[in-house]
Amino acid sequence: MINKKKNPNFKFKLDIISNSLGLWKNFEVFKSYKDNKEYIAFLKQNIIEIFSILNNKKILSLKENKNTINTIRYFINNKNYNQYLISSDFGRIIIIWDITNNYNVKQKIDMQLIPDFMIYSCLLIFTHNKDDYIISTAINSEEEYDESSTKIYLFNSGNYLREIKISNILMVYYLLSWYNKNNDNYYIIQNCNSKILINNLFEEKLYCEFVDKIESYFYKGFIYNKDNNDYLCCCSTNGYINIWDLYNKKIFKVIYLNRYFTDIIHWNDNYIIAIVNTGKNCEIVDIDNKKIISNIESEDGFKCIKKIYHPIYRESLLVAGKNTIKLWCI
Repeated sequence: MINKKKNPNFKFKLDIISNSLGLWKNFEVFKSYKDNKEYIAFLKQNIIEIFSILNNKKILSLKENKNTINTIRYFINNKNYNQYLISSDFGRIIIIWDITNNYNVKQKIDMQLIPDFMIYSCLLIFTHNKDDYIISTAINSEEEYDESSTKIYLFNSGNYLREIKISNILMVYYLLSWYNKNNDNYYIIQNCNSKILINNLFEEKLYCEFVDKIESYFYKGFIYNKDNNDYLCCCSTNGYINIWDLYNKKIFKVIYLNRYFTDIIHWNDNYIIAIVNTGKNCEIVDIDNKKIISNIESEDGFKCIKKIYHPIYRESLLVAGKNTIKLWCI
């Protein structure tokens, strides 16, 4: 049995991938239900490479994007267990890749945004008994803060449905979805500059907003469940990691570390792992004691981190730097 209270002491194990192009911003990991094996989907400019973690081998390349890809995320439809990747590029194109059906293109959406403005974030929402949706951030005007929104499309048809209009002082940098089991509703969480907005998926209605005491930009975040309650954890540019109670709509915990973090993941109920904005190290944060207990350093630096359950090394950390993706184990 894994002792979750034990401090995770990571040690470098091996290089998974070496990337001669370098400078990737993010990658995704998933376990395919077709063969029960773990894979990495990582970016090489306008190409998505699918790489086997266990065999240390490239499986295939996805080349539908014509422009440099900005983001890639993985989602699973729990109704039928189909698996998907969603990618967005600097040509303002969103592509849904059907992992279950040989990585065929499920949907391709041209958001028709203003040229030279990128899609910051996108996600898929699969509901229990209603339609499924594609959600994306958007910039609709040449003036950067003049008209920003979150656009909603139907998953099966790709048809545009509606948008959530954002205040002209806000820009949406990261999207999350949340299912509220108490009222059987789905919500879109929008991480913006200066606040976080949570809107009902089906109605043009604000559920709540979270505002930090000090103005900041909220970038990456995650949702986790503890003691039958759901919490939203986000890093910001003002040195804080904030944890909000989603059901009670209030702050749950404030961790001040005097750091600006660019990526953050949930290791377990006791620890958070976050990349410092310098890109030189990531730090393990004790949630209850609100302090950094250790860090990980790598000559290749840190751009993106993911927790995985490796078939050999069990609970592990995948770290993408400038030129490699490395495996760190406890």
